[in-house]
Amino acid sequence: MDVTTLLAQIWGPVILAIGLGVLVSRSYYLKIYRDLEKETLAMLIFAMVAIAVGIIHIRIHNVWGNLSEILISFLGWALLAKGLMFAIAPKFVNRAGDWAVKAKAVPVAGIVMLIIGAYLSWVGYLG
Repeated sequence: MDVTTLLAQIWGPVILAIGLGVLVSRSYYLKIYRDLEKETLAMLIFAMVAIAVGIIHIRIHNVWGNLSEILISFLGWALLAKGLMFAIAPKFVNRAGDWAVKAKAVPVAGIVMLIIGAYLSWVGYLG
């Protein structure tokens, strides 16, 4: 099994489940976000874990060939970027999250996650 397939098998179901959760239990996920922004130590720990996992992910998979490889590589870079933003500019992250809630972008994010998660699950298990 190649690394792209393995990572699709991991990322796909995770993103699919969170996307479904965002669509079905939007208020629960908004509460998680609001609670996280109040816990500065939790934000710092998330930042450190996201940076470390993002670097590991990029080190094992930084391939930009077909669509599944591009998505998997993008997820590693996005995780690293998000971790860096949480570590370097947490107030910006909070403002961006507030904007997303006010702009009603949360359901759109849930739908995008649903599509990406379903695609990666398909690639990982059926493709």
